[in-house]
Amino acid sequence: MRIEKCAGVYEPEDDSYLLLGIEEIKGRILEIGCGTGIIGLSYARSGSVVTLVDISDKATRCARNNAIQSGLSVNVVRTNMFDGIRGKFDWCVFNPPYLPSEAPDDPTWTGGTKGNELTSEFLKKFSEYSDHAFYIESSLSHTEKGQFEGLSFRIVNELDYDFEVLSLVKVTVDARY
Repeated sequence: MRIEKCAGVYEPEDDSYLLLGIEEIKGRILEIGCGTGIIGLSYARSGSVVTLVDISDKATRCARNNAIQSGLSVNVVRTNMFDGIRGKFDWCVFNPPYLPSEAPDDPTWTGGTKGNELTSEFLKKFSEYSDHAFYIESSLSHTEKGQFEGLSFRIVNELDYDFEVLSLVKVTVDARY
């Protein structure tokens, strides 16, 4: 698979690679904040039906071009998170911008003043589209899980750096909800 980096689009880093190769992710997949498309395209290459979403016109163009260059058929949508998305998916994946910033001016890496604002928005809405999700969380912008009634959280993998811990978190909608 060929992934080209694009100016103004988040370049795949360690956090992106945490979301690759998860065997249980298959079927219909919705990737929120697709950037270059590396995550969703890797699952499309394995036969999944993938919808890539990003708020950035640069990112959606980049992801679409990477899909074409890799010979993969995916649906690419420019929208804010779930706005206008229809239907149910087997999985949602999200590598959010998660770094806190006093002046969150670059949406490719800043997740708001606390850093977890976009993650919280994702967690409030994803269950309308899927019962299962994986997302990345930074120790610099931890999200309190207790505020999300009906969701179960499990850390699946971690990368430990001197300055932060990146966690791959699996979240599931409880069957009773």
